[in-house]
Amino acid sequence: MTATIAPEVRPLSGVALLRALQAVLPLGRKYHPLLAALNGRRGLAALPFAGRALVHPLAWGKSATGLLLAGEAYVPEVKLLPALLRPLKDGALVDVGANIGIYPLLFRASSSLPVIAYEPQPLLFRLLELCVAHNRLADVSCRSLACGDTRGKVPFSIGLNGEIATGDAARNVTTLDAFDLERAIHDTHAAQSVVDVPLTTLDDDLGDTPVAFLKIDCEGFEHRILRGAARLLEQQRPVLFIEVHPLGLEKFGSSAREVVDLLAPLYSLEGWDFSESRFASKLVRSLRKHRPTAGRKFTTMEEFLAAAQDEPRPSQLYLVARPR
Repeated sequence: MTATIAPEVRPLSGVALLRALQAVLPLGRKYHPLLAALNGRRGLAALPFAGRALVHPLAWGKSATGLLLAGEAYVPEVKLLPALLRPLKDGALVDVGANIGIYPLLFRASSSLPVIAYEPQPLLFRLLELCVAHNRLADVSCRSLACGDTRGKVPFSIGLNGEIATGDAARNVTTLDAFDLERAIHDTHAAQSVVDVPLTTLDDDLGDTPVAFLKIDCEGFEHRILRGAARLLEQQRPVLFIEVHPLGLEKFGSSAREVVDLLAPLYSLEGWDFSESRFASKLVRSLRKHRPTAGRKFTTMEEFLAAAQDEPRPSQLYLVARPR
């Protein structure tokens, strides 16, 4: 059997130039043609992020440029992480919806506890593994699984932020070879394919593993994932950091209120909104995209739930849950 050869991960060229331009004229990912001119559009590059490097396809130029120039502001909610992670002394940090490895890198900036990272999309899982290897992250377990409230298989719409497929899309299942790199990069970016992925519950997969912290970002499947972690939540009470997708939850027959009601008996809840620019004009939203934002902390859960119904509807809100 022939060993699989790891793809080359090149240093990213033009970092200082792009950051200098951004400092003068903050256009963010609109600088992607320059990044492509300096690096090409094929293969993988090591993109500086959070003091380490994300392994990122050069074909995804807008995403790469945005991450490079915004840094951690690309995911402004992470300002909440250090205060949540640093007091934790034992147990694993579990990342459900790890994507290409942004959160495992951010976890390592605040904690040396073991990390368990779940990512069901074939290519994103491959990039996650490469990210862990490239950064020599110790004690990180990557698991190519979707999480929910049952076990089996589930159709998954691939994309930069993929999701469980529903309706007609769920019947158009194909295959994706994550080792045919350029084809997989193209297909994932096109977000037009559906693949079957293995599905588990956190209770089944983690068993008695001590868990200190659980982050969930799964495009509306968060209520199902929490239901599949009922024993974990009841017995261990890990700190929770959940990206709540009001519209996505409704697609799967749930709601932000059901998430809050499920957690409220066990946890003290805190809600945040880092997307208030949605109320601004399209031009202003474009200029503000991935710029630093302090976010809005809700004073009550009813205020949080009202925001989940605001028009325009928020694509995501955030819940921090601390054990009672």
